[in-house]
Amino acid sequence: MRRMHWSWDELQATPMYVRRYCLDIVGMIGEHERQENERAQAKADRAAGG
Repeated sequence: MRRMHWSWDELQATPMYVRRYCLDIVGMIGEHERQENERAQAKADRAAGG
């Protein structure tokens, strides 16, 4: 849970359902960032003529 800035002790004290919820959100954020990067790359490729 590095992205959440939690220590190991904080993570261990967190209920499992909260961990799963946070992992789902972090996964959605990662997917959104991946899509944004793909769009930006496609736009750069078009601008470069390729």
